[in-house]
Amino acid sequence: MLSLKFFSPIFIALCIPFLASSQVSLRLSQPSRDQNNVTTAKQFIAGRTCMGCTVTINSDSVHVYSTGTFATKYELATGRNSFSITTTAPNGETYTKNVVFYYNPPPAPVATNIFRIDYIDISPSGNLELMEGDTLRIKMKGYPGETASWFNDSPLREMPASQTGGVPGYYTGTYIIQPGDSLLNGKIMVRLRKRNGETAVLASPNHYHVMHNELPFTGRTIDNMTYLTSSPHGDRLGPDKIGYLDKDVLLHIVGRQDDYYKVRLSSKQTAFIPEPLIDTEIPQEQLSVSIADDPKIWGDDKYDYVSVALSDKLPYTSTQLVSSKKIIVDIHGAYAEKGLSTLLQNTKEITSVAWGQPSHDVCRMVISLQHAPWGYQVYYENNRITVKVKRVPANLSLKNLVIGLDPGHGGGNPGATGLTGTVEKQMTLVIALQLKNLLEREGATVIMSRTTEKFVANEDRLSFFRRANPDLLLSIHFNSSVNPVDVYGTATYYKQPFCEPLNAAIHDRLLQTGLNDFGNNDNFNFILNNPTEFPDALIETLFLSNPGDEEKILQPAFQQFIVTKIVEGVKDYLKEAAVSR
Repeated sequence: MLSLKFFSPIFIALCIPFLASSQVSLRLSQPSRDQNNVTTAKQFIAGRTCMGCTVTINSDSVHVYSTGTFATKYELATGRNSFSITTTAPNGETYTKNVVFYYNPPPAPVATNIFRIDYIDISPSGNLELMEGDTLRIKMKGYPGETASWFNDSPLREMPASQTGGVPGYYTGTYIIQPGDSLLNGKIMVRLRKRNGETAVLASPNHYHVMHNELPFTGRTIDNMTYLTSSPHGDRLGPDKIGYLDKDVLLHIVGRQDDYYKVRLSSKQTAFIPEPLIDTEIPQEQLSVSIADDPKIWGDDKYDYVSVALSDKLPYTSTQLVSSKKIIVDIHGAYAEKGLSTLLQNTKEITSVAWGQPSHDVCRMVISLQHAPWGYQVYYENNRITVKVKRVPANLSLKNLVIGLDPGHGGGNPGATGLTGTVEKQMTLVIALQLKNLLEREGATVIMSRTTEKFVANEDRLSFFRRANPDLLLSIHFNSSVNPVDVYGTATYYKQPFCEPLNAAIHDRLLQTGLNDFGNNDNFNFILNNPTEFPDALIETLFLSNPGDEEKILQPAFQQFIVTKIVEGVKDYLKEAAVSR
């Protein structure tokens, strides 16, 4: 059993806000105002009352948790919806708060009834720098039945009403940038013409420019924290990352979208990179396909390696095939000659290396392993690209491993907040410190991104763990949803395929706590899910936004239960790895 003596001061500090007197009180988290204009019918009333108090909403009893919190949902009728929330203390004292929702569903689209252009939507979106051969697509809504055009008077086609929900007046088109296009004025003008010659004009909201470079426009990555993305746009976690690159990798810039450069990795693949992460103040010269030669495959006392010589530091991408025990690295802009050596020298994890050419300018390494991948790093030494392959630990017990722990959020980044006022940044530290205690009792060495209540940037956390290179990384977080009623439970998240078994093992154990199953989720774009150096797990322990989940995690015994199950999940992962040796 874990001692709670060390953690009780933190826990008491968390609980003081709701361990108050039973005097009547009521605080709503949803809605945040007394008068609310909304456009969706499903709405929530959630908040906190005094300990031991009861709550009724429009005379209907509402379940109040032991923490004093409650949450319920309603389907609103169109117009005014009034709710009277009354809380009653054990001594009979009452307090009532009234809230009103004005529900007005958004109007259905209708045809434009006057001669005009309502709006235009051009993709790719944003302010763009384009090159010959790039394609622009447009959708415009305006007065139906007329003649529409845009770039260089290229016609737009009005879509049949059967494809637009019965609403006429939607026009679409595409345009491929030609050698003579300039876009010097920076705007694209869209025109709608009547038969009598009357014209409506609307300018694009963004600016456009066509790049005409006699030499390829190139840049180099500024450090080994530079990453590529599949798009300049993304969700709250940012654009989806393709992978990290080493310092001074040469990239061919073929466009720009807002604050991201578009780069051509090879003839069939492009990517994006944030402008600050690439140095364009370098000598510009013609690009050539590099011939990969002088391959070497060897092992030392800790790792196995594969390296090959190139004429420059070229971009690369990688993935893993877990079931077939392979790592695949594509070097973009490189050509592999036939007959490259596959001779192994003192390797313990690598069983073979095959060289491939999936396209004329992509050299592929297929690295076969004794076991499912445990981690690897790709980097350059001069112009030699090297893949350093991590071996499965010789002794798969916790007392022989280094475990990285990352308590999410901290300082000015509080994370989610529960209905009691519990803050994610505090709870992640409480759980992580208990987890550290138990792992160390099992003999593991634990390194943490933070051990106190302070802010640590996610980029610094990633850099720290990539340098430290632990055997495993566990990142502790709590989930949150705008729906405090229906969304709850425990979840794990990963991005790299070889991390799935670790996440699955932990998730299976967490379900033994009785928490709802919110899934073991793949392809997640959290920054600490992106490295390939070690298996990692993002553990979204439960939903702080759900009063039932929050009630559980505020109980010291349940915190200990969660921590124990995480450790058991790690042990299950290690046992499975040992079986497959």
